Amino acid sequence: MKAEDAFASLTGFQHALAGHVEWLQKWYQAVLHRSSGTVLPPADGEHCAFSLWHTQAAGGPLAEFSGFAALGEEHAAVHAKAEQISARAAAGQTITTSDYETLMGSVLSFGNAAQALEREVWKALATVDPLTGLANRQTMRTQLTGERDRAIRQRLPLSLALTDIDHFKKVNDTFGHAEGDSVLRAVAGVLRGAVRPYDVVYRYGGEEFLICLPGTNAENGAIVLDRIRQAIEALRLTSEKGEPIPVTATFGLAEVDADTSVDDAIERADKALYDGKRTGRNRVVTYSE
Repeated sequence: MKAEDAFASLTGFQHALAGHVEWLQKWYQAVLHRSSGTVLPPADGEHCAFSLWHTQAAGGPLAEFSGFAALGEEHAAVHAKAEQISARAAAGQTITTSDYETLMGSVLSFGNAAQALEREVWKALATVDPLTGLANRQTMRTQLTGERDRAIRQRLPLSLALTDIDHFKKVNDTFGHAEGDSVLRAVAGVLRGAVRPYDVVYRYGGEEFLICLPGTNAENGAIVLDRIRQAIEALRLTSEKGEPIPVTATFGLAEVDADTSVDDAIERADKALYDGKRTGRNRVVTYSE
């Protein structure tokens, strides 16, 4: 999930909710003050702005959340009850207090579902770096500890890597921070696209990233990281003025085992990263005693 896409979807979500409230108010007032021969506003969901938004959003980032489908069902329930009341009114039948109470119950359920979805999205966004769309450090140690425990339990290898964009300060100083942000996003895109679905890439801080490689020993991890290193070096980025922005990265790799904590592994990866930067950058270095 890209943070900027999620934020944009949340804005559309709020507009759609406002459209639903507007429809509900107009329909309710028309039913409440109806007179003989009055044509009531359509009560079906197709005439509500929220229905259009929900259909369009089905292919977007909010559809990834469990509350999205539940919200659609609650919205349909509101309109179904409204259609029943409209049909009774059109037939000249009395609309009872019980009818309105049932409708209000559906409206409240819909509102609760909308709030639940919004909370779910904001909770997820709290763990995402807004610039790169990668996971941030908020839940990193908990997740890495879980991966370590699983690796030990299943007797599988696990490797962690730290990567740092080479001479990133020079990029900012030469081309400006906006171009620096573009470089960060480009590198994050390479990292995200190069790993397996169950690998995790975190923005560790500044121009540093942490990569978790479950089921991967140091030897194979170095091969994976070197492929990523080459992909970063192959980026052809230019500034707004068309000037080339050279980008390379250095990687430090450490394997995690039963005798190595997550913090120890990160420290070892950091030492290997430092060795890589000290010996020329744009390389992969595996931690060695």
